[in-house]
Amino acid sequence: MQLSWHGQYTVKVISKDTTLVLDPTALRAKADVVALSNPSDSEMSQLSGIQGDPLLIDTPGEYSFREFTLHSIGWHADLPAGEVGDGKERNLQRWMVEDMVILHVGALNRDLQEQELRELERVDIDVFLVPIGGGSGLNVKQALHMISVIEPRIVIPINYTEGIKAFAEEMGVSNVTPEKKAILKASKLPSEDMQTIILAP
Repeated sequence: MQLSWHGQYTVKVISKDTTLVLDPTALRAKADVVALSNPSDSEMSQLSGIQGDPLLIDTPGEYSFREFTLHSIGWHADLPAGEVGDGKERNLQRWMVEDMVILHVGALNRDLQEQELRELERVDIDVFLVPIGGGSGLNVKQALHMISVIEPRIVIPINYTEGIKAFAEEMGVSNVTPEKKAILKASKLPSEDMQTIILAP
């Protein structure tokens, strides 16, 4: 499996001859599957650059397409007391690709609720695509807490422009040299120590 990050929440996953794109922004790419974790946000749902005739997934549920299977859980954003929510549903995505489990939380802006955590942890999380840039999603402190709760084998930070060095230090990474892509195999996942992979957009 080949995984690359393309800025903000956009991630591309390639398995054999199938390409999955998560939350496309200004990305031009051919895709077989496009999954939107926050379909009401136009910045995270830019389909104009996607080529081909992909399967579009933008609601919670169970899905299967070639090498990819998805368990998606719906959620609504937390707002300060007294404010009315927008009623728009987002979703948390747990993918299974080549016997590896990938968690994509999109623009989640809070800790996981107990019920969500129980649902997601029915299987061990191998790869956690964790947003650390704040804004509409998690900040570094929230991301570190979530990592400690989920305990994935591999952590890949996304949605960052700054703060990656501080995050890397917290994760025990001394040499921050972003890679263009990650090549992952189930048989070569770390068995004990958590690994952090820094990708360049």
